[in-house]
Amino acid sequence: MNILSNHNISNSLKINSKCRFFIEINEVTQFENLYKFVNEQKLPVLVIGEGTNIVPKDYFEGVVIKPTFNKVQYNTNDSTVSVGSSVNWHSFVKEMIKNKIYGFENLSLIPGSVGASPIQNIGAYGQEVSNLIARVDCFDYVKNKFLSLSNSDCNFSYRKSSLKDKPYIIFNIDFITNGFKSLNLEYESIQNYIKDNNINLSSISLNRASEIIVDIRNSILPDPIQVPNVGSFFKNPTINKNEINTSKFNLEDLIIWHHDSDTVKVGAARLIQLVKNDLENFNNVSIYSNHALVLVSNGKATQREILSFANNIKDVINETFNISLDIEPTVIN
Repeated sequence: MNILSNHNISNSLKINSKCRFFIEINEVTQFENLYKFVNEQKLPVLVIGEGTNIVPKDYFEGVVIKPTFNKVQYNTNDSTVSVGSSVNWHSFVKEMIKNKIYGFENLSLIPGSVGASPIQNIGAYGQEVSNLIARVDCFDYVKNKFLSLSNSDCNFSYRKSSLKDKPYIIFNIDFITNGFKSLNLEYESIQNYIKDNNINLSSISLNRASEIIVDIRNSILPDPIQVPNVGSFFKNPTINKNEINTSKFNLEDLIIWHHDSDTVKVGAARLIQLVKNDLENFNNVSIYSNHALVLVSNGKATQREILSFANNIKDVINETFNISLDIEPTVIN
């Protein structure tokens, strides 16, 4: 267990951020010492993976913990694969595809680590990681105990789980390897890609499906290595359809999906597109040209500037549509 002081917090927004203590932990046996250190310091704790879904402050007066568990082990007796939390998510997806395991291909190219995937129940193109998880193994650094959580224990919902804001360090996840037997190509953008490229449906293999997802993502989302961003910055809001303010725009101008008998889900990207000319201009942060849900930085923005820009978007959306937007990445206070 390495303990470093005043260490950089790596993040895909390229915010110049440091922390009081930075700890890498790569053995389950080290959790006892970690608990003692955290208990003695009595400082806030932040657990990070690859930093692709956080908006850190300039200086975090606390302890940052980075797990480094990298194993991938197949369990044939119960049709699962155990994966260390620090394994890169897309690398893991490619491993599943190589082994002809269905269900992961629509989640190709999502940035970040395996351990981060259940916290906000990552999802894309008609698939959510909650459909693939059997168990999450973690350590509670406040109560000094290990937990093995079933899928139902995690209380998964849209971009949410009971793991969020808990004092847990995820070090292993067991994924189901026999949950899906065929491709899911029903999502509209996948169908459009197949049509536009004259692809024969019967010719699409598991690997080709993943390549299609990668092509679609690359066409609309910036590579965080090249353009600082955290992917979608806002969640698609759920609201009673009758509460939407239509004084400036009609419902037909929006993208709306049926949610349940009382509510609808509204496409946040379309809301932002419709009001983008009413937004303030900021020096170091802006809306990505190919996808309105993505806020991009030039690498010079602070947390304050990014959140000020995001709050301006939220205020204008609320004033125009009577719709509240929630920020999707984790904001470090």
